Order: sequence, then C-alpha cells, then structure tokens
Amino acid sequence: TRKKRKHKGDNKMTKFDWARMYKDEEYIEREAYSCVESAICKHYDIEDITELTEEQWVDIHAWQEENVSEYSPMNMGFSDVYNVWEMENE
Repeated sequence: TRKKRKHKGDNKMTKFDWARMYKDEEYIEREAYSCVESAICKHYDIEDITELTEEQWVDIHAWQEENVSEYSPMNMGFSDVYNVWEMENE
C-alpha cells in the first residue's frame, strides 16, 4: 500500500529522511568510475586501465586539473581509476 502524501497545509508533516542514501552514493561512485575508465580506455585504445603508462597518467591528470571543476563528482571517478591503476602497477 502507498503511504498517504502529506500536503503543504497539513500540520503533521514528517521531517525529511533518506535512510538509504548510501546506496545512491555507491551507485554514483560506480557510474563515475565507469565513465572515467571508459573514456580513458577509448582515448588510448586499450582494453584495461592497467595498460596505461605513467606518462599517460601525467597527461590525464593535467587534463583533469584544467577541465574538471573541483566540485565535480567526476573527480572521484578519476581518483578511483588512478588508485586501481596504481595498485596494479606497484
């Protein structure tokens, strides 16, 4: 059954709650990672992010610094992709 919606004039309006917001945050993180990884792999014509060289990462970071707002959620994607690359190339 659907909950009855409270209307603007109702006196007993409940406070806003988003109990499972973390699920949506995880989704956004996965999407940002996927978008960044896909763009990088497509640009460099590679199958896997681990194929990148350190020089390519310097180029990617330079582009990111110049083109991505510090408030962009894509920064998280760049960081996560870089972390995966770094772990595989230690």
